[in-house]
Amino acid sequence: MTIYECSRSMTSSRTPEEWAWRAGREEPAWRLSWLPDRLSREQAWAGMRLQEILSHPDLASDHETHARTLAEQLGITVQQALRTLHQRMLDRSPFVTTLELLHRRHP
Repeated sequence: MTIYECSRSMTSSRTPEEWAWRAGREEPAWRLSWLPDRLSREQAWAGMRLQEILSHPDLASDHETHARTLAEQLGITVQQALRTLHQRMLDRSPFVTTLELLHRRHP
C-alpha cells in the first residue's frame, strides 16, 4: 500500500477512487473525498490510510487496532468510517449489492 503525496494532493495505490486535496493555504486545509470536514495534513494522511485498510477486508482484520487509532485521529469511529465508505461505494455503483462485491473479492 502506497500513498502518493505532493504539496496539493494525496492518492492511494490501492483505492485510486479515494483522494485528498489541499483546499486552502492555512491549516486545516485538507479535504478527503469521503469526509466533509477540513483536516490537517496528518489527519488527511490518516484518513487515506484508514480507507485503504477498510476497503480491503483481509487487511482490516489484521490492522484492527491501527484502524481504530487512525479513526480516532479523524474524530470518528471505525464503524462511522465503514458506513461512510460503504455509502460512497453504493453511490458510485447503485446496481451492485454488497453481496455481489463480497463475491467478487472472495469467489
